[in-house]
Amino acid sequence: MATTQVNTSNEPSYERKPAKRTLSTSKKWKLCSAAVHDYTQKEDQWAYIVEQFPTEKAIRWRYEMTKREFFSDEVEVKIDNKPFANGAMRECFRAKKLSKFAVRSPREDWHLPFANVVAKKYFKDSDSSVADFSHKDKEQEWHLPFANVVVKKYLKPVDRQTYFDDVQLQMDAKFWSDEYNKANPPKKIDIMQMMIIELADRPDKPLYHVESVIEGDYVKYNSNSGYVESNSEHVSRNTPQAFSHFTFEASGHKCMVVDVQGVGDLYTDPQIHTYNGEGYGSGNLATKGMALFFNTHRCNVICEALGLSKFDLTSKERKRTTTTSDGNTCLRSESFSSMDSEGKSTAERDVFIDSGIDEDSMDRKENMFNLNNQMEGAKNVPIPKIRLPSSSFDIPEDKADQAWDTEELQRMQRYNSNNRRPSCIKGATSSRERSELARKSSASDIDSRVPIGKKEERATILGQVHFDLALYHYMGRFEDDKTADNNSALFHLKSGADCGLSIAEFTLACLHLNIYHDELRELELNTNLVSESEGFMYLEKAAKHGIIAAILNVAQSYHLGLYGVTKDWVKAEKYYRKYTECSSASTDIDTHEPTYQILAKIAEMYQYGGNGLDKNPLKSGELYTEAAEAAMSAMNGRLANKWFMLAEEVWAECEEDE
Repeated sequence: MATTQVNTSNEPSYERKPAKRTLSTSKKWKLCSAAVHDYTQKEDQWAYIVEQFPTEKAIRWRYEMTKREFFSDEVEVKIDNKPFANGAMRECFRAKKLSKFAVRSPREDWHLPFANVVAKKYFKDSDSSVADFSHKDKEQEWHLPFANVVVKKYLKPVDRQTYFDDVQLQMDAKFWSDEYNKANPPKKIDIMQMMIIELADRPDKPLYHVESVIEGDYVKYNSNSGYVESNSEHVSRNTPQAFSHFTFEASGHKCMVVDVQGVGDLYTDPQIHTYNGEGYGSGNLATKGMALFFNTHRCNVICEALGLSKFDLTSKERKRTTTTSDGNTCLRSESFSSMDSEGKSTAERDVFIDSGIDEDSMDRKENMFNLNNQMEGAKNVPIPKIRLPSSSFDIPEDKADQAWDTEELQRMQRYNSNNRRPSCIKGATSSRERSELARKSSASDIDSRVPIGKKEERATILGQVHFDLALYHYMGRFEDDKTADNNSALFHLKSGADCGLSIAEFTLACLHLNIYHDELRELELNTNLVSESEGFMYLEKAAKHGIIAAILNVAQSYHLGLYGVTKDWVKAEKYYRKYTECSSASTDIDTHEPTYQILAKIAEMYQYGGNGLDKNPLKSGELYTEAAEAAMSAMNGRLANKWFMLAEEVWAECEEDE
């Protein structure tokens, strides 16, 4: 008779669960090795290149990102003379590059699939002939793995430096892919290695871009002008969009990697936007390109997992699910002038590219065969939440127009990932240091430590992104009927002002105070939104941040009591003085008052005194004299005589008082 075992002890009972099956490292390598072996046994579709085309010696240029310089060596190549694919800017050729790691017999070297490459080169008006530079003693060594490559040349003649700039762009983007992987996303990414070969024995010494070959479904996930891939075959993926968003925050808003495209999560031909538009070719749309990205980007589960903050958008914008771009690369000259997405593609859809590891390296197993692939964006994947503190990092406004120099990436490489700058206004403009200062000092003390023209805690790059979005909405870029979306334009204008962008602050102030301005001229605030106090607040911020017209308007407000402001001649003199300093250094003053007019106003305030300013006839006379001399230099004798007389009057008053 069967008996039932009863647990009478106080110890808990445990139900035995089947252990999870995991593959050991050695087993994974065996599977990977077998897969590589099977792949190498396939018939080489590019074998005809070995017999039909000559061997040519080439100089190979590779980029060392840590040193930011190119180094060269010699290789041997065979290149098909007919392109098999082309985009709008480059055409692609099948090619084979002789590997430096020969371990097989010479007879086998050329005919393995990995010997195939694709060559890309800019188009020229006429093709140069290919001479027979083959060497019969090396002709059999073309069958090793990794010999197949793609070589690309531009369709039209371009400067030699363009080829090297393209390589640097891709390698700089690769740095950001490494930074992304350090954040431990659910799926790692890579940007493939690119190099240059120079066929020095040909008469014109042409250059080609060289990339390894990979088979797979080539997809363009986003563009440099807001396109997001989403169709019946390729539902919009999370990883590529999160990667672009990550680069914006990790760089402190200084750059963004877009034009993400490739096979799976192996990307190629990216584009980088920089905050000032310097470097990285005509596809660098600066903050305009960043604005177009955020207009269509919707944060996903990976963005949340990486601690990326949501970019501020209106409810109408968030409801928009369709992209306004066709996926083509937009050139800088087209970003605002044509207000459409018609550009030239830098990607060749039919070319399959391999990994970011040097093609002569044997360590390709992990890139080729992902044995532990996870579902893209699956909610059941355990993703660690990362809490990122806010940063006080900002772009000094006095350096905003400097070029994106060669030391910029090296400084970014030393940038602590914990100091990322959020994409939301609240997070980007907060500052631990400023909060600490606020606890130790009164608000008035804090303000006194920030002189006019100096920066408080601002996010001017993020503000410029919002301001560009305001311009796009104002021009109807995102509407089917191309009509202006004033509500969205006002939202992003205010967002730019709240980020501390001086031009946005001044424009918003002008809307509230009905002051003439050049930007967004036809944009109007609803009557119930107009506020003189709010308008003057933004006007004074713009003045503190160096807008000359704002400085003059604030000075006049404190002098005459405009816009509901209480007269304060001490502040009026300070702003008038600042105006004379800025106007004398500016080369673009059209509607501003001459310096001698400002000096006369200050002299008048000292002549009578009041509103917080002590009467000082002596100083008033000196200022009237200075104003008269400036007017005389400007060929305005009438005003000069008037102020010379006023100077004599106030000085006579001084003598009477004595």
